[in-house]
Amino acid sequence: MKVLALILCLAGPATAGPPADAPGPDEATRVKIAEYMLKTPLDEANPTLVSGFMKLDPETLPKKMRDKVRGKQMEIDAVVKIHKGKKKGPFRFPSACVIKRYEGPEGLRVMGMIQGNVEIEGEEEEYIEKKTNCTEDQLLCEFSLNIVIMKRKDKPPLKRYFLMEADPLMALVGEKRGGGGSAGNQYFQELKPNCQKSASP
Repeated sequence: MKVLALILCLAGPATAGPPADAPGPDEATRVKIAEYMLKTPLDEANPTLVSGFMKLDPETLPKKMRDKVRGKQMEIDAVVKIHKGKKKGPFRFPSACVIKRYEGPEGLRVMGMIQGNVEIEGEEEEYIEKKTNCTEDQLLCEFSLNIVIMKRKDKPPLKRYFLMEADPLMALVGEKRGGGGSAGNQYFQELKPNCQKSASP
């Protein structure tokens, strides 16, 4: 199955690649890779091209493609996180990662281009933190949570939260809403994720 091959390619141990100073693909090749990934369903995509796509810097592509490419890269990253999370089980020992929060209308545009992405309320995100013992940063590193910060005149910035529908955290969103969650999420009958503190050395 191509999705499995893709995930193994992206989530597996790092392999020796080209030297750091090796030239990347030229502009025409970058555009072709991006166009292929934007029109090809993830479960039909060539894993090798997906790996190359994930290394693309959207800023090196034509402006009209950049948000779409960012959204697709985030979608793929979330799929990998969810797959790796299944293998870890409910007890998580999050490690630090590079935290990325998005800003303004551009951030909202990108969120809208991620297939399977849904917005949740701030109180639902707070409920997730409480129930999982995870900090906001840990949720960003370990799960598919994304945050867009909206600046407001004479008011504190407003945070808007987004999760993938297949993320196990959606079980807690459903719990908070009182409806038990969506039937499409296979995690609802399983143990909810919980962040653990690493044992002291």
